[in-house]
Amino acid sequence: MRSLIPWILVGCSGTPKQVADVTAPAPTPNGTEISTPRPSDPTVDARPDPATKNARETEVAAKLAGYLDAFTNTEPAFTPDGKRVVFVSSRDGLPQLYIAGKPDEPATRIVVTKERVTSPIPTAEGKSVIFRMDTGADENWSVFRVNLDGTGLVELTPSTRKLDRGAPIIPTGRPSTMFFHVRERTSAKTSIVSASTTTTGEPKVIFTDDKPAFLAGMSPDGTRAIVIKYPSRSENHAVLLEVESGKTTPLFPAPGAKVSIASAGFSADGKRVLLTTDNGEEQALVLALDLAGKQRAKYAISPATSTIVGARIAKTGGLMAVTTSVGSRSELHLIDTRTLTKRATVGMPLGAGMAFEFSVDGKRIAASWSTATSPTEIYAIDTATAKAEVLRKEARPSLPKIAIDTSVVDVPAFDGGKIPTNVYVPAGEQATRHPIILWYHGGPAAVETVGWRSFRAFFVSLGYVWVEPNVRGSTGYGRAYEAADNGPKRLDAFKDIETSSRWAAAQPWADKDRVVLFGGSYGGYTTLVGLTRWPDIYRVGVDAFGVANLETFMATTSGLIREIFLLEFGDPDKDKAFLRSISPLESVAKIVDPLFVYAGANDPRVPRSESDLIVRALRGRKVPVEYMVAEDEGHSMSRRATQLEVFSRIARFLETHLR
Repeated sequence: MRSLIPWILVGCSGTPKQVADVTAPAPTPNGTEISTPRPSDPTVDARPDPATKNARETEVAAKLAGYLDAFTNTEPAFTPDGKRVVFVSSRDGLPQLYIAGKPDEPATRIVVTKERVTSPIPTAEGKSVIFRMDTGADENWSVFRVNLDGTGLVELTPSTRKLDRGAPIIPTGRPSTMFFHVRERTSAKTSIVSASTTTTGEPKVIFTDDKPAFLAGMSPDGTRAIVIKYPSRSENHAVLLEVESGKTTPLFPAPGAKVSIASAGFSADGKRVLLTTDNGEEQALVLALDLAGKQRAKYAISPATSTIVGARIAKTGGLMAVTTSVGSRSELHLIDTRTLTKRATVGMPLGAGMAFEFSVDGKRIAASWSTATSPTEIYAIDTATAKAEVLRKEARPSLPKIAIDTSVVDVPAFDGGKIPTNVYVPAGEQATRHPIILWYHGGPAAVETVGWRSFRAFFVSLGYVWVEPNVRGSTGYGRAYEAADNGPKRLDAFKDIETSSRWAAAQPWADKDRVVLFGGSYGGYTTLVGLTRWPDIYRVGVDAFGVANLETFMATTSGLIREIFLLEFGDPDKDKAFLRSISPLESVAKIVDPLFVYAGANDPRVPRSESDLIVRALRGRKVPVEYMVAEDEGHSMSRRATQLEVFSRIARFLETHLR
C-alpha cells in the first residue's frame, strides 16, 4: 500500500531556449542602469563557476561537515524473522543499504555502489533484499536484488531504455513475482507490469493507460491489483485490475465525483480494499470497500484537514498504520482494519516522519522520525502499546550542540486567512536582530515541517533566523487550502509570498536590510518570482533548480508532470499569456539582487536549461550571479560532496553580499 502523492515540478532535460530580448533597462540599487544584451551576444554564457575555496569558504565547510556527517537512517524494513532491520543510511555520503540487529550492534553495509538506493524489501525466504537504484540521480530507477551478506548482486530489470520504475510490490502468496508501474519520463502513458524477483527478464505488461497511473496495492494471492488513475492531484480514480485478464472494474469514487486518493491496499484476507482519501471534501478518511466498490466502513482522521501521506497494512493482526501531515508536523495513527476504529495515535515528539512496513507477525511497525534538532532515525513501534523504541543507538559525535527556539506562527494573509509559518531563531536571541533566510518549499503541493534539515541547522548556527512560510497551495491544511493557488489563483499565492516576507522582515529578531530569499524546485521558482516582483524586500537570492520560464518548462517536463500542471498552472496553449505573465524570465530586467543558482546536470524534473536561462540573462545584465552545476546529481543534492560544496559556497556568497 503505497503513497500515491508524487513530488511535483519534475521534468526532463531539454535544449535551452534563447533568452528573450528585454529592452527596458533595470535600475541597480545605487541607481545606475544595467543594460540588457541581445540574446545573440557571444559573451553571455551559462558555464558554471568554480568554487573559490577561499579561507572563509574553507572555514564554513569545516563547520558544515559536522552537520552533514550526522547521518540519517530511514526506510526501515524488518527481515522475516523480525531479528534484523534493513534500512537506508547516508553515513557513507550517499543513501546506501545497511542491515543491523540489536540497536547497539554496528550496522553493516550490504553492498557497495556509487549510486543512491531506495525502497528496500527483504525477500520472504529471509536471505536477500530487493531495492531500486538510479544513475547520477536521474530517477530512471531499476530494480536490483542482493543477498543480505552482499553477494549475488543482480539487476532484475536491465534495459536499454531509460524508464521510471515504481517501488515494487511483492504479494505474500507469490513471492517469486513483483509488480510495479513503469513509464518513460517524456510520456504520461503508464504500464503496470510483473517481473521475477529472482531472475533477470523482460517484465510482462498487464495494464496500460495513456494518462498517469500508479500501482497502489496487490491482493495477497497476486491475482488482483489496485491501480490509481491520476489525471490531477485533485481528481483520482481507483480501479480493480484482474492480473490474468487485464480487466478493470471501477472501485472509487462514484462517476462524476472528484476526489484525491492518497493510498489503497487490500486487507490481509484480500476481501476488502482499504483506501485513504479526502472524498472531495475537507475531511481525511479511511474507507473499507468490498471488491465491488461498496463502502462497508469509514473512519474520519482528526484533525479533518490533515493530509494522508501514506498507509501500511499488516499481513497479520488486523491493523493499518496511517501517516498524516498536520501542517508543520507528522502524526502516526494505528487503525483496526476490521472495524475501522482508532487503536492509538503514536506518541512521537514534534517533528516529521513516516510509518513503513509491519513485521511479519504484525506486532511491530518500522518507522522513521526526526525533529528540528535531531537527524532522522529509525524506530520500532509496538502495536499493542503504541510505544516507539529506537532501532539504532548510534552516536553522532560530529553534530554540534544545537540550540534553536522553534515556533509555528500564523501570519495574517491579505484575505483574512492565515499563512502557517515555521520560525527558527538561535536560542535566547529573540530580541537580537539577525539576517533572515526565507525558505519556500517545493511542490507547489507540499509542506515544510519541523523535521530535520541539516542545512537549516547549519545556517541557524551561523546566526541566521530561518523562516518557512507554508503559503496557500501547501498540503496538510485541507483540500481548499491546497487548491487555493491553482491556475489564476497563483497570484494569490504570490500575495502570500510578499505578505510573509514583509512580516518576517518586520519582526524583532529581523534585520530588514539583510533578507535572503531561498528555495528549491518550486521554491526556486518562488525565489525568482520574489526577486522580480518585490526587490525592495530582499538583499540576495538562492535558486536551486527553479523554473525560469513556464513555457519552456512545460515544453520539456515529463508527461506525468505536464498533465498535473495543467490544473496547477494552466494549459500551455490555452493559457499561454498567463503562463508568460508569471514566468520570472519575462520580468528578468527587474532582478537587481545578487543570485546564487544551483542545478543538477541530470535533472529529470526541472532541466538544467531552466537554470541556464536565468544565469545567462543575469550575466548579460551584469547582475552578480554565481552558478554551480553538479555533474552527478539530478533534481537532488544526494551526495555529501555536493552538499558540502553547495552550502559552503552559498554561505560564503551570502556573507559577501550581506555586508
